Amino acid sequence: MTMSPAQWSAMFDYLEAVLVKDPQKAAASAEILAAPGQFASTIAAAADELIPVLLSQAFQISATMSEAERHAAEESMADDRGAQASVLIQMALRAWAADNPTDTEAQDLGLVLLGWLQLMAGAPPGDHEQTLLMLGSARHIVRGGTQ
Repeated sequence: MTMSPAQWSAMFDYLEAVLVKDPQKAAASAEILAAPGQFASTIAAAADELIPVLLSQAFQISATMSEAERHAAEESMADDRGAQASVLIQMALRAWAADNPTDTEAQDLGLVLLGWLQLMAGAPPGDHEQTLLMLGSARHIVRGGTQ
């Protein structure tokens, strides 16, 4: 599932609202993000697209690299425990969504994705500034890929 630009915008608005504890904005964003009953699968689909893109950026993997450079960077990423954990989180979100949780239960998937973004940002718990910067960066990266 490739998400539309409107869904990506709603996803980032949702994650931001959850982070700053704005339930009204979170609810409004969730309505735009997915139809009732599709919230979990939409969050898992977002993770399937977002995690590999941000990992590639973190390991500076690009399409302009030579094949040898790309192979070396991909091996480095494969050996990195943080990248390995990221892949496990991605798989766990997909499996969790496959269990068809209710939309209320599926909000926990959003919390897990937000927690992963906090770790990627290097933000300690409660430091919303770094996480908001990471969300902004991710929004910019995804926006470039959806236009």
